[in-house]
Amino acid sequence: MRSMTGYGTAEGRVGMGRLFVEIKSVNHRFSEYNIKIPPRMGILESYIRKYLQGAFQRGKVDVFFKEREPLFGGVTVSADMELARRYLRIVQRVRSELGLKGEFDFFSAVGLDRILRVEEREGSYEKLWRQIEALLEKAGRHVVEMQKREGAHIMRDQKRRLARLSSLVDRIGRQSGRVLDQHIERVRRKVSAGQEAASIDEQRIQQEAAILSGRQDIAEEITRLRSHIAQYGDLMERDEPVGRKLDFLLQEMNREVNTIGAKAADARVSQLVVECKAELERLKEQVQNVE
Repeated sequence: MRSMTGYGTAEGRVGMGRLFVEIKSVNHRFSEYNIKIPPRMGILESYIRKYLQGAFQRGKVDVFFKEREPLFGGVTVSADMELARRYLRIVQRVRSELGLKGEFDFFSAVGLDRILRVEEREGSYEKLWRQIEALLEKAGRHVVEMQKREGAHIMRDQKRRLARLSSLVDRIGRQSGRVLDQHIERVRRKVSAGQEAASIDEQRIQQEAAILSGRQDIAEEITRLRSHIAQYGDLMERDEPVGRKLDFLLQEMNREVNTIGAKAADARVSQLVVECKAELERLKEQVQNVE
């Protein structure tokens, strides 16, 4: 069982520079991937998304890339000499026509940034993908490790609460049996009050008691609840994303518990139903963060 909350980073040499990768994941009902990379690395977005879809089946996942050092070896600086000569000729002509004498600072007059060309070296990010992917996977492993650690804590608590829920359902089953016995005893007293004990038809008594308690019969709901609880326990042991399936089972269990509460006209059963709902709510809260 994995939580949807995790964080991981990785940094290393890629090409001629260094790349930093960060992955953050939080709980989300569905899958959402947000990829934040420099615009010049946009061609890698489909590669990154494909990796994320394979590694994280549920949750909101944010990925961030930063070139600590340019992957293609930094920048190149060059001077546009032809443009500089044109500027110089024009400045000299202006000075001559205006009769200006003395020394002058050409670069202050023109601006060095007009002549120099600073450009980042370019290359193919696709050719560096294997190295980039290795860092992405390293950061992803850190995320998964954190998710598994938190998932283990969730699983331990889920098992404890599931055992508590199972015990409550057993108690509801035993209490509903006692309610039927009480119906039988009431019918027997009612019948025996007007008949001789020898002439009392025991089978008829049981039939009438069953009819009286028919509206309160919760045997089917209890059977389905026990089945759902068993399925829930099996799912928790699987090495795959199970959050959505667990959430579905919790909805089904809640439906059965509500039906039991509506049908069972018994104060003790009603109290046990309230306790079941409390455990189901706690289970649901935790499942919201299970992948």
